[in-house]
Amino acid sequence: MKNLRYILTLLCAIITCMSMAQAVIEFDERRYDFGTIEEELGKVSCNFEFKNTGNEPLVIANVRTSCGCTAPEYTQEPILPGATGNIKITFNPQGRPGKFSKSIYVYANTDPDRTILRITGEVTRNDNESQATQYAYRIGDMALSALHLPLSKIPKGRTSQGSIEVVNVGNEPIAPQAINVPAHMQVDFTPDTLHRGTRGVMSVTYNPDVIDDWGYRRDEFNIVGTTTASTIKSDATYNTISVSGVLQEDFDSYTETQREQAPILVVGKPQVDFKVVTGTQKVHRDIYVINAGYSPLKIHKIRCDNGIITARIKKDMLKPGQSTLLTIELDPMRARSNTIMNDIYIVSNDPTNASQPIRITAELR
Repeated sequence: MKNLRYILTLLCAIITCMSMAQAVIEFDERRYDFGTIEEELGKVSCNFEFKNTGNEPLVIANVRTSCGCTAPEYTQEPILPGATGNIKITFNPQGRPGKFSKSIYVYANTDPDRTILRITGEVTRNDNESQATQYAYRIGDMALSALHLPLSKIPKGRTSQGSIEVVNVGNEPIAPQAINVPAHMQVDFTPDTLHRGTRGVMSVTYNPDVIDDWGYRRDEFNIVGTTTASTIKSDATYNTISVSGVLQEDFDSYTETQREQAPILVVGKPQVDFKVVTGTQKVHRDIYVINAGYSPLKIHKIRCDNGIITARIKKDMLKPGQSTLLTIELDPMRARSNTIMNDIYIVSNDPTNASQPIRITAELR
């Protein structure tokens, strides 16, 4: 009887120890401030070191970032109890002047299974660049620093702004004007008259709530140079200014709790290969779209930039844990090439991946 009691006690102890087995990820720091970064110096990196303070091997399943400007590298092999690992984050400041705050989401076999890291800083530009580089584009007697204005993220619910520098390189005063401006944009020049050698700024205000659209979008308008008498200069021609950005929800205003409870969009296949397609009949493939997060997932738009490909989703609202089918159709009749390699994008309210790409490939015969 004593032996039986001993054996039972030992089994209970073993079961208890097994049930308590858990990997624990412990970071030295969860935030890193880059301070001031000069844009022209290029990419910068930082390291988040961690230790497995649990009693079973730690496995990093995935590391996701809130922006394509931020790239992660991390320890791939299991980290034994007491051992350390590293997550390297590289930030690209190109085209992103101003303050920034980016989130990094670490998924592992821990409880909870997600840990949030954050990097911050401010990107500055070198004001001592040569004027030839700053004003490399000409419209009549106006020289501009750029003909394309990338606004990056354009959150719904508030306006976004950007600017292009302008200088009068002619001999007489010019009053720049913007024409053919889309209804959701406003263009202003400061000052409104540029004298010889005077520098000014063309400011663009973008209101995403005026248009029913989501995801990447590119708009255009024209500017002309007029004299102070408001007549079009004889040597001035219409020139196009383009403005681009990704229309999305205002994720920057999310609290930490909202981010932790946010939806997570997961696609069954990040690449759909139709392989060899013969004939002219349309063909299609179905893939699953899953909400692996903690709140409802809203599919705002499926964006296809190639007329040969269309996509339809069965449900555009998914509760946590729900899935639906995305049907991707390819029309060989509209193809201009025998090789198809294009992306479609699922635009949603997943703050870590607001525009999920899916690569579509095929060979037509």
